[in-house]
Amino acid sequence: MCSGLVDPDFSVIDDVWTDVPEERIFVSVNSKDYAVRSLFHAIGPARAALLPGWCGNFLLTSAQVRRTLPHVERALTFTRDERTAADAQDWLDYSPTDECVLDGPLRMWRTAATDGLGLCGLAVHVS
Repeated sequence: MCSGLVDPDFSVIDDVWTDVPEERIFVSVNSKDYAVRSLFHAIGPARAALLPGWCGNFLLTSAQVRRTLPHVERALTFTRDERTAADAQDWLDYSPTDECVLDGPLRMWRTAATDGLGLCGLAVHVS
């Protein structure tokens, strides 16, 4: 374990996201215990395998964002019937005013690629 590298009071939720402009962040709050696993179930294993990172966690440079964008677009672009099937998953419970987890990640990837930015994804389980 590396000691002294991270402030013990550091919080990803409080210390990373607080100063990020709203258009450069996507937050999805789900009532299910394993929302990323549920997302993978909704989109299927072939699409889930196209997403970089490990179960919703990743830290990518701008070059990696551009390189992975076509894979993410294939994973998260749906025909009408595919979208209806994914939306029908019982875990996908979001307010009409909230951005859906099927839309937000792709929007963020495209924005980061267009703006030449890196991208950080993080699945946090709060109990």
